[in-house]
Amino acid sequence: MTDENVSVFRDTRAVLVESIWWDERTDEVVWVDITAGLLHRGRLDGAVDGSDDRVVELPPPVSAVQPAPGGGYVAALKDSIVLLDDGGRIDRELASLRHRHDGMRLNEGKVDPFGRFIVGGMELTTDDADATVWSVGIDGDVRVLGGGFGVANGMEWSDDARMMYVTDTATTTVYRGSYGPDGELGELEPFLVGRPSDGLTRASDGSFVSAFYGEGSIGRWDAAGDLIGEIALPVPNLTSVAFVGPEHDILLVGSARENLTEEQLQQHPLSGGIFRLSLGVAGRGVHTFGSSSTD
Repeated sequence: MTDENVSVFRDTRAVLVESIWWDERTDEVVWVDITAGLLHRGRLDGAVDGSDDRVVELPPPVSAVQPAPGGGYVAALKDSIVLLDDGGRIDRELASLRHRHDGMRLNEGKVDPFGRFIVGGMELTTDDADATVWSVGIDGDVRVLGGGFGVANGMEWSDDARMMYVTDTATTTVYRGSYGPDGELGELEPFLVGRPSDGLTRASDGSFVSAFYGEGSIGRWDAAGDLIGEIALPVPNLTSVAFVGPEHDILLVGSARENLTEEQLQQHPLSGGIFRLSLGVAGRGVHTFGSSSTD
Protein backbone atom coordinates (compact mmCIF):
# COMPACT_ATOMS: atom_id res chain seq x y z
CA MET A 1 0.00 0.00 0.00
CA THR A 2 1.22 3.49 -0.82
CA ASP A 3 2.05 5.58 2.25
CA GLU A 4 -0.52 8.31 2.83
CA ASN A 5 2.13 11.02 3.18
CA VAL A 6 3.42 10.49 -0.36
CA SER A 7 2.73 13.37 -2.75
CA VAL A 8 3.91 14.31 -6.23
CA PHE A 9 6.79 16.79 -6.24
CA ARG A 10 7.28 16.86 -10.03
CA ASP A 11 5.34 15.24 -12.85
CA THR A 12 7.37 16.08 -15.96
CA ARG A 13 7.23 12.63 -17.62
CA ALA A 14 11.00 12.35 -17.48
CA VAL A 15 12.53 9.35 -19.20
CA LEU A 16 14.92 8.68 -16.31
CA VAL A 17 15.22 10.83 -13.19
CA GLU A 18 18.62 10.74 -11.48
CA SER A 19 20.99 12.74 -9.26
CA ILE A 20 18.49 14.50 -6.99
CA TRP A 21 20.05 16.82 -4.38
CA TRP A 22 19.49 20.04 -2.47
CA ASP A 23 21.51 23.06 -3.58
CA GLU A 24 22.02 25.17 -0.47
CA ARG A 25 23.53 27.92 -2.61
CA THR A 26 20.25 28.65 -4.38
CA ASP A 27 17.65 26.87 -2.18
CA GLU A 28 16.68 24.65 -5.09
CA VAL A 29 16.27 20.98 -5.84
CA VAL A 30 18.64 19.82 -8.59
CA TRP A 31 18.03 16.73 -10.71
CA VAL A 32 18.62 15.41 -14.21
CA ASP A 33 16.70 13.49 -16.84
CA ILE A 34 19.52 11.28 -18.06
CA THR A 35 18.17 10.24 -21.45
CA ALA A 36 16.83 13.67 -22.42
CA GLY A 37 20.01 15.42 -21.27
CA LEU A 38 18.11 17.91 -19.11
CA LEU A 39 19.38 19.61 -15.96
CA HIS A 40 16.48 20.79 -13.76
CA ARG A 41 16.65 23.27 -10.90
CA GLY A 42 13.48 24.18 -9.06
CA ARG A 43 11.99 25.43 -5.80
CA LEU A 44 10.40 23.18 -3.21
CA ASP A 45 7.12 25.02 -3.76
CA GLY A 46 7.51 25.10 -7.54
CA ALA A 47 4.88 23.99 -10.05
CA VAL A 48 4.31 20.23 -10.06
CA ASP A 49 4.49 20.20 -13.87
CA GLY A 50 7.96 21.77 -13.73
CA SER A 51 6.89 24.79 -15.72
CA ASP A 52 8.83 27.18 -13.50
CA ASP A 53 11.94 25.01 -13.16
CA ARG A 54 15.17 26.35 -14.60
CA VAL A 55 16.02 23.78 -17.27
CA VAL A 56 19.22 23.50 -19.30
CA GLU A 57 19.76 21.15 -22.24
CA LEU A 58 23.05 19.27 -22.13
CA PRO A 59 24.45 16.62 -24.50
CA PRO A 60 22.62 13.43 -23.52
CA PRO A 61 23.08 11.30 -21.61
CA VAL A 62 23.80 13.40 -18.51
CA SER A 63 23.72 11.03 -15.56
CA ALA A 64 24.95 12.99 -12.56
CA VAL A 65 25.48 16.59 -11.47
CA GLN A 66 27.08 17.83 -8.24
CA PRO A 67 28.08 21.25 -6.85
CA ALA A 68 31.44 22.73 -7.81
CA PRO A 69 33.26 25.91 -6.72
CA GLY A 70 32.06 29.30 -7.86
CA GLY A 71 28.40 28.34 -8.02
CA GLY A 72 28.91 25.91 -10.88
CA TYR A 73 28.65 22.15 -11.20
CA VAL A 74 30.56 19.03 -12.15
CA ALA A 75 28.63 16.66 -14.42
CA ALA A 76 28.93 13.20 -15.95
CA LEU A 77 28.09 12.77 -19.63
CA LYS A 78 28.37 9.51 -21.60
CA ASP A 79 32.12 9.10 -21.21
CA SER A 80 33.41 12.43 -19.95
CA ILE A 81 33.36 14.67 -16.90
CA VAL A 82 32.63 18.34 -17.55
CA LEU A 83 32.47 21.51 -15.52
CA LEU A 84 29.34 23.66 -15.82
CA ASP A 85 29.05 27.35 -15.04
CA ASP A 86 26.51 28.72 -12.58
CA GLY A 87 23.94 28.78 -15.38
CA GLY A 88 24.36 25.06 -15.96
CA ARG A 89 26.14 25.41 -19.30
CA ILE A 90 29.30 23.54 -20.20
CA ASP A 91 32.45 25.50 -19.39
CA ARG A 92 35.03 22.83 -20.26
CA GLU A 93 35.78 19.13 -20.28
CA LEU A 94 37.70 18.03 -17.20
CA ALA A 95 38.37 14.35 -17.92
CA SER A 96 37.64 11.63 -20.47
CA LEU A 97 36.84 8.16 -19.14
CA ARG A 98 37.30 5.03 -21.22
CA HIS A 99 34.63 2.30 -21.04
CA ARG A 100 35.39 -1.34 -21.88
CA HIS A 101 33.20 -1.08 -25.01
CA ASP A 102 30.86 1.34 -26.77
CA GLY A 103 27.67 -0.10 -25.29
CA MET A 104 28.21 1.61 -21.95
CA ARG A 105 27.72 5.00 -20.34
CA LEU A 106 28.42 6.77 -17.08
CA ASN A 107 25.76 6.48 -14.42
CA GLU A 108 25.68 7.49 -10.75
CA GLY A 109 28.13 10.07 -9.47
CA LYS A 110 28.63 11.81 -6.11
CA VAL A 111 31.32 13.94 -4.52
CA ASP A 112 33.07 12.15 -1.66
CA PRO A 113 33.87 13.79 1.72
CA PHE A 114 37.32 14.71 0.45
CA GLY A 115 36.06 16.62 -2.59
CA ARG A 116 36.62 14.00 -5.31
CA PHE A 117 33.92 13.19 -7.86
CA ILE A 118 33.22 9.45 -7.74
CA VAL A 119 31.39 8.13 -10.79
CA GLY A 120 30.50 4.67 -12.07
CA GLY A 121 29.56 3.19 -15.42
CA MET A 122 26.87 0.80 -16.54
CA GLU A 123 26.25 -1.79 -19.21
CA LEU A 124 23.60 -0.96 -21.84
CA THR A 125 23.91 -3.79 -24.36
CA THR A 126 25.21 -6.87 -22.55
CA ASP A 127 24.88 -8.70 -19.24
CA ASP A 128 28.64 -8.60 -18.71
CA ALA A 129 30.07 -6.99 -15.58
CA ASP A 130 32.46 -4.63 -17.36
CA ALA A 131 31.64 -1.32 -15.69
CA THR A 132 34.20 0.70 -13.72
CA VAL A 133 34.04 3.12 -10.80
CA TRP A 134 36.40 6.10 -11.11
CA SER A 135 37.60 8.93 -8.93
CA VAL A 136 38.11 12.32 -10.59
CA GLY A 137 39.95 15.15 -8.86
CA ILE A 138 39.45 18.89 -9.22
CA ASP A 139 42.57 19.05 -11.43
CA GLY A 140 41.23 16.36 -13.75
CA ASP A 141 43.32 13.52 -12.37
CA VAL A 142 41.59 10.15 -12.83
CA ARG A 143 41.91 7.01 -10.71
CA VAL A 144 40.20 3.64 -11.13
CA LEU A 145 38.65 2.56 -7.82
CA GLY A 146 37.27 -0.77 -8.99
CA GLY A 147 35.75 -2.78 -11.81
CA GLY A 148 33.44 -5.68 -12.47
CA PHE A 149 30.15 -3.80 -12.03
CA GLY A 150 27.05 -4.29 -14.14
CA VAL A 151 25.26 -1.08 -13.10
CA ALA A 152 27.30 1.06 -10.68
CA ASN A 153 24.77 3.02 -8.68
CA GLY A 154 23.93 4.59 -5.30
CA MET A 155 26.99 5.74 -3.34
CA GLU A 156 27.42 6.88 0.25
CA TRP A 157 30.08 7.24 2.96
CA SER A 158 30.21 6.69 6.70
CA ASP A 159 30.32 9.68 9.06
CA ASP A 160 34.06 9.31 9.54
CA ALA A 161 34.58 8.80 5.77
CA ARG A 162 36.37 5.52 6.49
CA MET A 163 33.78 3.39 4.69
CA MET A 164 32.31 3.75 1.21
CA TYR A 165 29.07 2.12 0.07
CA VAL A 166 28.45 1.47 -3.63
CA THR A 167 25.54 -0.29 -5.28
CA ASP A 168 25.49 -2.71 -8.19
CA THR A 169 21.87 -2.86 -9.28
CA ALA A 170 22.69 -5.72 -11.65
CA THR A 171 23.67 -7.98 -8.72
CA THR A 172 20.98 -6.64 -6.33
CA THR A 173 23.73 -5.78 -3.86
CA VAL A 174 25.00 -2.75 -1.98
CA TYR A 175 28.69 -3.28 -1.22
CA ARG A 176 30.95 -1.59 1.29
CA GLY A 177 34.70 -1.19 1.47
CA SER A 178 37.29 0.74 3.44
CA TYR A 179 37.98 4.30 2.31
CA GLY A 180 39.93 7.31 3.43
CA PRO A 181 41.90 10.46 2.59
CA ASP A 182 44.10 8.60 0.11
CA GLY A 183 41.03 7.91 -2.03
CA GLU A 184 41.63 4.17 -2.29
CA LEU A 185 38.61 1.85 -2.11
CA GLY A 186 39.33 -1.34 -0.21
CA GLU A 187 38.07 -4.84 -0.98
CA LEU A 188 34.30 -4.82 -1.29
CA GLU A 189 32.00 -6.99 0.77
CA PRO A 190 28.20 -7.38 0.43
CA PHE A 191 26.23 -5.20 2.84
CA LEU A 192 22.61 -5.10 1.59
CA VAL A 193 21.69 -8.08 -0.55
CA GLY A 194 18.73 -9.32 -2.53
CA ARG A 195 16.86 -6.18 -3.60
CA PRO A 196 17.28 -4.20 -6.85
CA SER A 197 18.67 -1.10 -5.15
CA ASP A 198 19.20 1.93 -7.34
CA GLY A 199 19.75 5.24 -5.55
CA LEU A 200 21.11 5.25 -2.00
CA THR A 201 21.18 7.90 0.73
CA ARG A 202 21.98 8.01 4.45
CA ALA A 203 19.97 9.65 7.20
CA SER A 204 21.46 11.49 10.17
CA ASP A 205 20.72 8.50 12.43
CA GLY A 206 22.96 6.29 10.31
CA SER A 207 20.14 4.45 8.53
CA PHE A 208 20.06 3.97 4.77
CA VAL A 209 17.28 4.56 2.25
CA SER A 210 17.31 2.91 -1.15
CA ALA A 211 14.97 2.90 -4.14
CA PHE A 212 14.05 -0.46 -5.63
CA TYR A 213 14.09 -0.33 -9.42
CA GLY A 214 11.27 -2.48 -10.82
CA GLU A 215 9.63 -3.15 -7.45
CA GLY A 216 7.84 0.16 -6.86
CA SER A 217 9.02 0.73 -3.29
CA ILE A 218 11.76 2.21 -1.16
CA GLY A 219 13.41 0.45 1.76
CA ARG A 220 15.05 1.75 4.90
CA TRP A 221 17.82 -0.18 6.67
CA ASP A 222 19.45 0.44 10.01
CA ALA A 223 23.21 0.89 10.30
CA ALA A 224 23.64 -2.86 10.75
CA GLY A 225 21.93 -3.58 7.44
CA ASP A 226 18.58 -4.83 8.77
CA LEU A 227 15.45 -3.76 6.88
CA ILE A 228 13.32 -1.62 9.22
CA GLY A 229 10.67 -0.32 6.84
CA GLU A 230 9.36 -0.27 3.29
CA ILE A 231 7.02 2.17 1.53
CA ALA A 232 5.27 1.55 -1.78
CA LEU A 233 5.00 4.28 -4.43
CA PRO A 234 2.62 4.39 -7.40
CA VAL A 235 5.24 3.58 -10.08
CA PRO A 236 7.47 0.54 -10.61
CA ASN A 237 10.86 1.93 -11.65
CA LEU A 238 12.26 3.99 -8.77
CA THR A 239 15.68 5.57 -9.12
CA SER A 240 17.27 8.43 -7.17
CA VAL A 241 16.60 9.12 -3.47
CA ALA A 242 17.71 12.22 -1.58
CA PHE A 243 16.92 14.29 1.51
CA VAL A 244 16.28 17.89 0.52
CA GLY A 245 15.12 21.20 1.97
CA PRO A 246 16.82 23.63 4.37
CA GLU A 247 16.62 21.02 7.14
CA HIS A 248 17.19 18.05 4.82
CA ASP A 249 14.03 16.48 6.24
CA ILE A 250 12.09 15.94 2.99
CA LEU A 251 12.75 12.75 1.07
CA LEU A 252 12.44 12.91 -2.71
CA VAL A 253 12.28 9.75 -4.81
CA GLY A 254 12.76 9.80 -8.58
CA SER A 255 11.39 7.38 -11.13
CA ALA A 256 11.67 6.39 -14.79
CA ARG A 257 9.46 5.75 -17.80
CA GLU A 258 12.16 3.74 -19.55
CA ASN A 259 11.69 -0.02 -19.92
CA LEU A 260 7.90 0.25 -19.51
CA THR A 261 5.38 -0.82 -22.13
CA GLU A 262 2.55 1.43 -23.24
CA GLU A 263 0.19 -0.68 -21.17
CA GLN A 264 2.38 -0.28 -18.10
CA LEU A 265 2.59 3.47 -18.65
CA GLN A 266 -1.19 3.65 -18.77
CA GLN A 267 -1.33 1.71 -15.51
CA HIS A 268 1.34 3.91 -13.91
CA PRO A 269 0.88 7.37 -15.45
CA LEU A 270 3.09 9.08 -12.84
CA SER A 271 6.15 7.17 -14.04
CA GLY A 272 8.99 9.60 -14.69
CA GLY A 273 7.86 11.78 -11.80
CA ILE A 274 9.45 12.66 -8.46
CA PHE A 275 7.67 11.88 -5.21
CA ARG A 276 7.84 13.65 -1.87
CA LEU A 277 7.45 12.14 1.59
CA SER A 278 8.69 12.33 5.17
CA LEU A 279 10.34 9.54 7.12
CA GLY A 280 10.53 11.51 10.35
CA VAL A 281 14.31 11.70 10.07
CA ALA A 282 16.68 14.14 8.36
CA GLY A 283 19.50 13.47 5.96
CA ARG A 284 22.79 15.10 5.04
CA GLY A 285 23.82 17.68 2.48
CA VAL A 286 26.01 16.90 -0.52
CA HIS A 287 29.74 17.58 -0.69
CA THR A 288 31.28 20.19 -3.00
CA PHE A 289 33.72 19.17 -5.72
CA GLY A 290 37.26 20.14 -4.77
CA SER A 291 36.41 20.90 -1.12
CA SER A 292 37.08 18.55 1.78
CA SER A 293 34.33 18.16 4.37
CA THR A 294 36.60 16.38 6.84
CA ASP A 295 38.76 19.30 7.98
